[in-house]
Amino acid sequence: MSVAARCHALHFSMARRRLAVFILSALAVGIAHADDNDPQNAKVLDQVSVTATSAQDAYHATEADTGALGQRSLLDTPFSISAVTSDLIQNRQSIDINEAFAADPGVTPLSSGYSGESSGIAVRGLPVDLLNGYKMDGLSIPSWGTDLPLEAFSQIELLKGPGGFMYGFGAPGGIINFVSKQPTLQPYASFTLGYMNDGVLSEEADLGGTIGGQSGWGYRLNLVHEDGNTFVDDGHIRRNAASLALTKDITSNLHWHFNSIYQDRDVQGTYYGILLAPGVSTPAPLPGDQRVSQPYTGYQTTYRVANTGVTWDISPDWSFHLDYSYANQTRENHDSALTITDNQGTYTDLNYLGYSRYDYQQWQGMFNGTVMTGAIKHDLVFGASWQALDEHYPSGLFTTSQLLGTGNIFDAPIFPNPDTPVSHATYLAETTTQRALFASDTVTFSPQWSALLGLRYMEYIDTSYNQGSTTPSARYTKNPLTPTAAIMYKPIAPVTLYASYVQSLEQASSAPETAANAYQTFSPTISKQFEFGAKTEFDTWSTNLALFQVQRGLQYLNNDNVYVQNGQTRYQGIDFSAQTHLGQNWMLMGGVMYLDATNVQAAADVDGKRAYGAPRLQGNVYVEYSVPQVPGLFLTGGARYVGNEAVDANNSNFIGAYHTFDLGARYTTTLGSHPVTYRVGLDNLTNEKYWLTSWGFILNQGTPRTVRASVTFTL
Repeated sequence: MSVAARCHALHFSMARRRLAVFILSALAVGIAHADDNDPQNAKVLDQVSVTATSAQDAYHATEADTGALGQRSLLDTPFSISAVTSDLIQNRQSIDINEAFAADPGVTPLSSGYSGESSGIAVRGLPVDLLNGYKMDGLSIPSWGTDLPLEAFSQIELLKGPGGFMYGFGAPGGIINFVSKQPTLQPYASFTLGYMNDGVLSEEADLGGTIGGQSGWGYRLNLVHEDGNTFVDDGHIRRNAASLALTKDITSNLHWHFNSIYQDRDVQGTYYGILLAPGVSTPAPLPGDQRVSQPYTGYQTTYRVANTGVTWDISPDWSFHLDYSYANQTRENHDSALTITDNQGTYTDLNYLGYSRYDYQQWQGMFNGTVMTGAIKHDLVFGASWQALDEHYPSGLFTTSQLLGTGNIFDAPIFPNPDTPVSHATYLAETTTQRALFASDTVTFSPQWSALLGLRYMEYIDTSYNQGSTTPSARYTKNPLTPTAAIMYKPIAPVTLYASYVQSLEQASSAPETAANAYQTFSPTISKQFEFGAKTEFDTWSTNLALFQVQRGLQYLNNDNVYVQNGQTRYQGIDFSAQTHLGQNWMLMGGVMYLDATNVQAAADVDGKRAYGAPRLQGNVYVEYSVPQVPGLFLTGGARYVGNEAVDANNSNFIGAYHTFDLGARYTTTLGSHPVTYRVGLDNLTNEKYWLTSWGFILNQGTPRTVRASVTFTL
C-alpha cells in the first residue's frame, strides 16, 4: 500500500471514530435532557413532531417571493415556480442546489461542487445566470463558481423562465431565491451530525427564539462546520458557515428585519472542467470518484451577505417595504482545465491561478395594496430599485496559467506541485448598474377571472475596463421597458388556468477563461417567454403543468475557440410536476419534461442544431413510505432520468443519457421528551457513470455512489 493510500485509510478510520464519538455524545445530551419538563420546550416539540410525520405539509410550499409582485400564493401566480423546503433538503441530506431540486423534472444538473468548480443547474435547458439569477430574500447576490450554505435557508424558490419585470435583467433560465430562516416564537434548538463518504463529517447547530416576548427581539442563528475527504480520490473539503437573522417590532405597525450569512469554503482535488480539442470525440464516462485533477488543485471562496429593511403596515390594505442588501464574494482559483487532445484520452492539465472579487449592492422600496373600483378588485404594486455589481478580476489575467503536465484521462498521473503563490491583486474589470421603476396591477373581475399587467422601466449601464486603465474599454447603455401580462381563470377554487408573457433584458455571458477572447463581454439581448399553464392545489395533491416557449440570443464557442454571440435559440416544451399522497402511507413527488431546444437564425454550421446542454427528455421521482408497523420509520427512494445532451453548438459531440437511483430511510423517535431523527441514504445506487456538461462544452463527472448518514436532536 502506498503512503498516500495508508494516509487515506488512516484518515477514514479516524473519521469513523470521530463520527461514533459525536453520535454517542449527542445521545448522551439527549438522554441528559430526557427529564426536562419545560412547558415552552414541550410546545416546540409538538410543532416539530407534527412536521416530522407529515411530509405533505413539511415538503409542500404554498407561497413564494415573486420580486416586484411581493409575496404571492403559488396557486394565484401565473408563472411556473418550484419551491423546496428545508425539511425536504434535510431529509434528503442534500449537499447542493442540484440535489435540492432533484425531484423537479425541469431542473438539470450541470456540475458538482465536490469534483468541479461548483454545483450548477439548467432550467428547461437554460443555465441560471451566476451573477443575476441568484437572490437572497429577494435581493441580488453573486454566485460565481461557489455554493451557498443550504443549512441557512427555510425555503429555496425557483422562478422558471425570465424574471424581467419581477427582478430586472438576467438570463432567462430562471431566478433562484434563498429565503433565510427566521426567528421562532418559542425557544428552539436542534443539532445535526452528518457523515458522507469517504470521510466528510459535518456538524450543524440551529438556534432560535425571542428575547422580550412576542414583540421583542427575535433571533435565529445557524452554525455549520464541514471537513474531510470527499468521494473524489484525494479530494478534500473544509467549510465553515454561519447565518444570523434578527427581527424587532419598532411599533405595532413598523417591523425591522436583518438577515446575514458568512461562509468560507475550500475544496481540493477539483477542476474547472474537461474540454475536448477539435476533432476529439466525447470519451466514455469516468467513475465519479476517480481522480483526474491534482490533489492540490481547487478553489477557495468566501461569502459575506447582509440585508436589512423595514415593513410599514400603513393600513389594513396598504404596506411599504424598504430593503437594502450588500453581498461580497471572493474566489481564489487553483483549479485546472483538462483538455483531451486525442481519442485515446491523452490530455494536458493547464492550471489557472487567480483571485477575483464581486461586490453587489441593492436598494429597493415598494408599496403594495388593494383598492376597489366598483366590484373590481385591484392588487397594486409600485416600486423603485437600484443595484450595482462590481467585478474585480485578477491582475495579470492572461499570465496566470501554468502547464502541470500531460497524461491520460483514464489513469491520471500525479504531477509535481509547483506551489505557485496566488496574488490577491485585482483590478475593476466591469461595473453593471441598474435603476428601475416598476408597477403592476392584478385585476380580479370575478371569483373566476383575473388578469395581471406589469411594467418595469430600467436604466441599464454596463461598463468594462482594461487592466491598468480607468478609461472604459466598452460601455453599453439601454433603457428598456420590460412588460409582463397574464390572464387567469379559476373554474373552481383549487384550480388555476393561465396564459402569461414575460420579457427580460439579458446581460450577455462573458467568454470563459479558456476561450481565445477570455472574459470578453457582449451587448445585452432581449429574451421572451410565452407560457400556458394549469395549477391545482387540493388537500392531498397538487400539480403544475406548463407549455412554454423561450426565445433568447445564442452564444457559443466556435471552431476557432472564440466565444461569439450570433443567432437565437428557441426552447419549447412541456413541464409537468406533481405531489400527492397515495393512501395513508405513501407520498410521491416528481414529474416529466419534454424539451425541444433548437438554434435558429444562426450561422450555417449551427443553424437548426440542438441547443447544447439541453436534454430532450427528463423524468424525476421521489417517494416516501411510512411503515405502519413501526411508527416514525420512513423508507425513501428516488430516481432521475436525463436524456442525451449536445456538448457544442454544431452538435459534433453529445454526452449520453443517464439514470440514477437513490434509497434511504429515516426514523424519528424521542429520547425522553426530545425528538431525535436518524437518516441514512445511498445515492446513485448502481454507481452509474455519466457526464454532466456546463457552459455547453465543458464535461464534469457525475456524482458516484454516495453513502450519507445523519442524526438530528431537537431540544
